[in-house]
Amino acid sequence: MSKKFLTMIFATLIILSLVMTACAPEPPVVEEPAVEEVEEVEEVEEVEEVEEVEEVVEEPMMDLSGVTVQFWHVYGEGDPRNEAIVAFVDEFNASNEYGITVEALDQGSYNDLEDKVNAGIQSGDTPQIAQAYTSALNNWDTVDMVVDLNPFVSDATSGLTEDEIADIYPGVYALGVTPGGARLAWPFSQSANVMVYNFTWAKELGFDAPPTSPEELKAQLCAAAEANATDDSPDNDGTGGMVWYASASNYLSFLHAFGGVELNADGTAYDFNTEAAKAAALYVNDLKADGCTFETESYPNPEQANRLALVTLSSTSGLKYYGYAFSDAENDDEWGFLAFPGPDGGQGVDAFTQTMGILKSTPEQELASWIFLKYLTAPANQATWIEASGYLPTQYSTEGMLVDYIASVPQYQSTLALAALGQGEPETFTAWYSVRRAVDDAAAMLYAAETAEEVEVILAELNITAAELVAEIE
Repeated sequence: MSKKFLTMIFATLIILSLVMTACAPEPPVVEEPAVEEVEEVEEVEEVEEVEEVEEVVEEPMMDLSGVTVQFWHVYGEGDPRNEAIVAFVDEFNASNEYGITVEALDQGSYNDLEDKVNAGIQSGDTPQIAQAYTSALNNWDTVDMVVDLNPFVSDATSGLTEDEIADIYPGVYALGVTPGGARLAWPFSQSANVMVYNFTWAKELGFDAPPTSPEELKAQLCAAAEANATDDSPDNDGTGGMVWYASASNYLSFLHAFGGVELNADGTAYDFNTEAAKAAALYVNDLKADGCTFETESYPNPEQANRLALVTLSSTSGLKYYGYAFSDAENDDEWGFLAFPGPDGGQGVDAFTQTMGILKSTPEQELASWIFLKYLTAPANQATWIEASGYLPTQYSTEGMLVDYIASVPQYQSTLALAALGQGEPETFTAWYSVRRAVDDAAAMLYAAETAEEVEVILAELNITAAELVAEIE
């Protein structure tokens, strides 16, 4: 073979090798981009899932910086409870991380506050938070003015845990819930209408135990009145028995002690024209006729501390004021709280819960209002509130924070016991708050009545008024 021929063969082999290489299928490495694309897709999905979780956490917490809410309450200037409210608000405004500002404004009594909200509903000038009885909140709900708190309570970010909800007394937690399940009210604290009793003076008068029946109560009241009428001081004549203030709370407490209720047997209407209602009214009038009751121009704390009254009637929230009065008096008398005594061992305590409601405004203001209410009613803050106000707690964990307070104020222990006897006022109808005002008026007329016939007429007229109010408001 010639050298030229060999060279041609070698060249041909090289060309064939190149052609075969070019025509061969792609090696497995060609699949790698597809694998990389799948991994990239998975990584993108994982990033998106993380972002979605972050959005769920942050979404309910809208920007609340600069949001201002008005909080209307019923504690006047000079009242220690007002001072406590102001302190809470100042602390919240200075420390909350959201930039919320709360303005606390005293509106007078519950009646005054309700009237102002009613007027504000017409003018468009209402607060974001209102302290009110559940009956008032029910009334405002009829014109779609009250926020349902359930979404706030159950919110994953700003709501309450299951343990926090379980910590609230069940009966209190059920207050302010409509038949449709909307939660209109949030519990702040509790109180009860009770009798304030001077144990030391009663013993000096010859009574070793507090009264447990209407007859025993009358005997002690009249003995105290007689003691003041026959001592050497003419200045205390006409005093000594029970200070009677004609109010719905005091009349209803005796009504409950005498076994009465405000509703008829099937709960379909208010009924005050009952034997128990008559007996309660006539009992008080009998005390008055025998000179064993008297009236004062203001709260009777000083009168009782200075032995001008053996018994006065008060909300348990008056505990601090009685403590101040007895401290100022020139004696070391022991005093405390009692239930209203009734026939056959009956006991009456008119109980009520201080509640708050959020009125409709903007989403930001409504959320800000809930955050403040959650702060205000936290167990530690509630314990501080109770020490300032003398009210009762609404949460089990608060009780454990009051050990030192109970030790320093022994009367508070009896307050806790009496609260268990408390009979709440019926709020079956949204008209109850208006009906309650009618009971206030009737209580004054009943105390002025001189015969059983007059009492019956007044109670019959109260029934008519109550029925008219229900028909008008429901």
